[in-house]
Amino acid sequence: MIPLRWRAHCALFTGLACLCAHALAHPALQTSNPSPGALLDAPPKEIVLTFNEKLEPAFSSVKVVDSRGRDVASSKGQVDPAAASRLQLILPDLGAGTYTVRWTAVGHDAHPRKGDYIFTVK
Repeated sequence: MIPLRWRAHCALFTGLACLCAHALAHPALQTSNPSPGALLDAPPKEIVLTFNEKLEPAFSSVKVVDSRGRDVASSKGQVDPAAASRLQLILPDLGAGTYTVRWTAVGHDAHPRKGDYIFTVK
């Protein structure tokens, strides 16, 4: 028979391991539109990034820059009020060229994750 003290220690360590795993979770990009490396015939009207968890609106953003590093939109995007795991940015009419999407996502743990990718408009 397993002593009560040993069972209590096992339960404590299991609980701590679960808490640590949850605390280490960060927002991860699940889908993006347009997708990384996309070669588009027509320019996109918006950028939509979906993450695996809800985002903190005050600290999460997305922007698009042209090949010279200039912002192409007047805002930095925002968390979709209807879906807190989604970042979106409405784009102006884009011309032909290569663009970089730069995002920052902050989840419930307050640790920022950043990423970027490119897409090209023919």
